[in-house]
Amino acid sequence: MRRAIDWSEIEYFEPKDFDDPDAPGSWELMDPQSIILLNDLRRATGLPIIPHNQYGVRGCVCMRADGHSENSLHYAKHPDGCSAIDWHFDTDADPRAQALAVLQSGFSGIGFYYDWCYGQKLAIGFHTDLRSRPQLWRRENGRYTYLLR
Repeated sequence: MRRAIDWSEIEYFEPKDFDDPDAPGSWELMDPQSIILLNDLRRATGLPIIPHNQYGVRGCVCMRADGHSENSLHYAKHPDGCSAIDWHFDTDADPRAQALAVLQSGFSGIGFYYDWCYGQKLAIGFHTDLRSRPQLWRRENGRYTYLLR
């Protein structure tokens, strides 16, 4: 059962942080649990989190089928719901410590990205989602390696 989101309980984000850049209000199509888990992760780590839609890309809800894999949980019309968030911590903390925190966050789909550049090349960035079966992967130099699928 989908848990409703109470924005008064979300300390670190606003609804627009999850919108498709071309579709204000599209955050409403996201599974609220993704937003809640990301807020909980921010609280637990004390590290600022930047969802990538803030860079004008579709890093959360995606209203049109482009830029993501065919079955991406970014898509608003995905049959299992839209639950994906691409993001990074705004920190110089050790990437292993960051990854460990994400692994303990409650997301079932986790991607580790070593080839993202947002203002600077990131040591590590993350894709998180809520899929029915746990899956872990990494991407480096555009090449995906699945660790668990």
